[in-house]
Amino acid sequence: MITSKKMLREYLAADAAANKKPPIARYPLVCRLAGWYNMLYINYMRRCEYIDGTRGPGFFGSLVERYYWHKLKRVSLLTGFQISPNTCGKGLYLPHWGSILVNGNARLGERCVIQSGVLVAEGVRGGDHIYFSVGSKVLRDVTLADDIIVAANAVVNKSFTEPDIVVGGIPARKISDKGFRSRTVV
Repeated sequence: MITSKKMLREYLAADAAANKKPPIARYPLVCRLAGWYNMLYINYMRRCEYIDGTRGPGFFGSLVERYYWHKLKRVSLLTGFQISPNTCGKGLYLPHWGSILVNGNARLGERCVIQSGVLVAEGVRGGDHIYFSVGSKVLRDVTLADDIIVAANAVVNKSFTEPDIVVGGIPARKISDKGFRSRTVV
């Protein structure tokens, strides 16, 4: 949960860096003008987290909260993202538009990558550096360790506590020891 302006700036800077955008991408108007709608969604999501973590009672706080929720819902309709606030750590990378659904009771760590067509169900607990490939599904009450790659179209229905692996298949099983930490960037 984001509880200060400084934390909000850290989260937005980490998200911009993860999405390979300049630091100016922290501002919603710049994102809209540049057509970076994935960053626009992340900006509004982080601002909703900030308002949720710091808003005091009163009319003005309620008004600001409604404003950002309205903006978040509008961008959600455009992009297809439905990622609940307070579910993902800083450094969230959304490379493509498309149907992404992350339940509000799920908790993912820092620097996660979520491709299009991904479903993360209720009660999922994920570590840092998790890569959700296209069309992957993670079902209820599953725990994923750090540095895991969930392969394309995999259905994960059990927990994987071994870090730095690749899981795939229906139902998912360990298919490689070269996870997110071990991969090479071409």
